[in-house]
Amino acid sequence: MTDPYLSHPVRRLRRDPPADERAELVVEPADDDDADAVAAAVRDLDGDVTARLPSGALRVDLPAAAVDALCDRDDLRRIETANTLGLGLDADP
Repeated sequence: MTDPYLSHPVRRLRRDPPADERAELVVEPADDDDADAVAAAVRDLDGDVTARLPSGALRVDLPAAAVDALCDRDDLRRIETANTLGLGLDADP
């Protein structure tokens, strides 16, 4: 599997995470079958899945310091900040 696409804000968070802050991200699994494994990994990183989006992506909230570990996963297609427009972020968790 190839490395996931990381938006510029996610790359900045990964490189220089603000201390004691949280990051709200939209994480798209590489395959629909990977969503549960990705959700479990987010929980292992002291994060929460706050929504499962119609696109199959997950909206997550996790410590900014954990973004680097999340980005290292090979079962992700893309990671963007949750303030990305037009993603249907009002979906139910």
